[in-house]
Amino acid sequence: MDLTEEEKLIGGVLSLRQVGYLVGGGMLSVLGVLFLRALGAPWALSVLALPPGAALGVLLAFYRFEGMNADEFLYRALAWRFRKKRFAWKGE
Repeated sequence: MDLTEEEKLIGGVLSLRQVGYLVGGGMLSVLGVLFLRALGAPWALSVLALPPGAALGVLLAFYRFEGMNADEFLYRALAWRFRKKRFAWKGE
C-alpha cells in the first residue's frame, strides 16, 4: 500500500482531484462563453473564452512544478507571497 501517491479512483487513471480540476476548468470555460454571449459578443468571439479555462483545468490537474502538483505549488507560492515576513537587520 503506497500512501505517497493519490489513489486513482476514476477508471484507475484519474484521481478525484484531477477530475475536479478538469470539471472546474470546463465549467469556467462554459461560464466565460455564456458571460460573453450575455454581453452581446458574437459566437466567434465567445468561443475564444474556451481555451484559457480548459488550459487552467489541465494545468492544475496534471502539471507538476518542483516535484509538487501545480495546485499545491500555487497555494504555497501565494501563501509565501502574502504571509507576514520578519526581517532581521544587522547593525554595523
